[in-house]
Amino acid sequence: MSSLRFSFVLHIHQPVGNFDHVFRDHAVDVYRPFFDFLADRELWPIGLHASGSLIEWLGDHDAEFHDRVGQLADDRKIELLSGGWYEPILAALSREDRATQLGWMREELESRFGVTPTGAWLTERVWEPDLPRDLVDAGLEYTLVDDHLARRAGVPEESLRTPLRTESDGRQLDLLPIDERLRYLIPFRPAEEIEADLRRRCEAGDRLALIGDDGEKFGGWPKTREWLYDRGWLADFGERMDRLRAEGVVRLVTPARARSEVAASGPVYLPSGSYPEMESWALGGHWKGFLTRYEEANRMHKRAATLSELCRELGDPPDARRAVGRAQCNDAYWHGVFGGLYMKHLREGVRRQMAIAERKLRVGKRLTWSAEDVSATGRLGWWAHSSKVSAWIDPARGGTVSDLIWLERGIDLVDVLTRRTEAYHVEAVDRGARLGLDAEGGGADAAASIHDIEEASTLTRLPAVDKEVRTLVCDRVLDADVSPDDYRNGEYVAVWVAGTARADHPDRVTDESRWSSLMWRFEPLPGNDDAAPRVQKVISLRDDGVLTLMWNWDVAAFPGGSVFAPELSLGTPVDLELEPETEIWRYPIITVSKCPEGFEEIEQGESVTPRWPVETGHAKVTIRPPD
Repeated sequence: MSSLRFSFVLHIHQPVGNFDHVFRDHAVDVYRPFFDFLADRELWPIGLHASGSLIEWLGDHDAEFHDRVGQLADDRKIELLSGGWYEPILAALSREDRATQLGWMREELESRFGVTPTGAWLTERVWEPDLPRDLVDAGLEYTLVDDHLARRAGVPEESLRTPLRTESDGRQLDLLPIDERLRYLIPFRPAEEIEADLRRRCEAGDRLALIGDDGEKFGGWPKTREWLYDRGWLADFGERMDRLRAEGVVRLVTPARARSEVAASGPVYLPSGSYPEMESWALGGHWKGFLTRYEEANRMHKRAATLSELCRELGDPPDARRAVGRAQCNDAYWHGVFGGLYMKHLREGVRRQMAIAERKLRVGKRLTWSAEDVSATGRLGWWAHSSKVSAWIDPARGGTVSDLIWLERGIDLVDVLTRRTEAYHVEAVDRGARLGLDAEGGGADAAASIHDIEEASTLTRLPAVDKEVRTLVCDRVLDADVSPDDYRNGEYVAVWVAGTARADHPDRVTDESRWSSLMWRFEPLPGNDDAAPRVQKVISLRDDGVLTLMWNWDVAAFPGGSVFAPELSLGTPVDLELEPETEIWRYPIITVSKCPEGFEEIEQGESVTPRWPVETGHAKVTIRPPD
């Protein structure tokens, strides 16, 4: 009986913008102890992919572990895998940007560790059929994919235990299927079940068993440290692996060795996709479904893509290119169990890098504008920019500001998130009412995986939901009897909400302070109702980042006693000047999203709503950058 080749691949990553203490805690409490365990048991060789953002942090803050990785690679105990350096989803990038990210990884692994990688880890394991060309052109020979994508492509079950071969534009690439069953067994089920599974595979004549998964689940996910170390799972697993290797049942191999020893079958052509959980979160199967559902994610994605193109047009200055690369880190563009897009500090990290890139690309530039399709919707808006400020002015919803970035401070005032009803909110409320499930999950003889916790989490009620997607301002008229609580909870009907507006190209003016400004004048488009309220709006942006919003409206078009109440959604505190002075309603914008422990509330910013009686007929708001 031939030994079963067992390839164990770890992926470790911390995103751009994550808190320094999270990097440090994982290095000390997760990565180091697990590598100590592997060393004590001599459970080598393994495959390892570490993201560039984590490697950079280790090099700057934990040189001992950084160098330990290099020594293990030099001793051929680990095989280092490539990927996009700053952990972008390659499928979300242009081909030029894919090549840049893969090139950085190759250069860094060669310079830091003396390793030229031949295999790649795909961020979030997102596969696109055109990736083979880009991976092969980057000098790579294979990558890891989820086995369920091969099943969807009609690959026979027995072929899932061997490499598969695919191609694109004449470039051939091998695919190593990640075993989904092993991914759920390790480390959450008792070690005896894993031993039995590996023995069964060997007896069945399987030639390869490969697991590729997050290293953070070996002590970083909820309850896993207790399960692995305090309750003895790692010790038991190590003893059983020793026995399996001594008996010749299992032989540990790197993914590159597995590929060289087991012939590939093919050709196969996998569909677009990722791991099953991500496909369900994307509500449609494709990663880019997040860009459709979440306008905020789409705006970030399109801004990063536009800045990347601008950077190349200007000769790709290295500092700006690096900032663009960091801004492509995937975590803030989508969400799963760990919050992602909902985590304000991760979005701030990405947006800060975009601001750094644009500031370097706009040095010495005065305020100007260009017409842009800012969100790939076919709808033109205006990108206004100087060396100090960058804003996207959008004619949708009456003319508003989708981004207002003060470049020198790296702050996007409109970094807020809309409160939405998620499918998991409804499921959690139903589950809580029906069963009152124990959120611990797992049982006494197993550990709850992150997905067990997700499936057991409950809510007592649905969170508040916004009526419109949040941008800097949403123009509304409200009845006088709308209460602050109803307004905060989105439980009201507006008398009027601004719709798509018509605007001429901006005028360039110079005010009394000699600041260059751009000014847009908006009027609502005619609708089916000839008596539609007439509201004129002027947006003025100064070169120093001062923004002014001015409204004039037809008093007779609105019910007497109603209130003109434009809602400002602010991602950071600022001083507002109101003319005329009036009452203001304020409340924190709180979202409820998944987190490793179940659900968490995150303050995304502040809702600020001035309330002018409609009889006033005009209003003005001035927003200045913070000191």
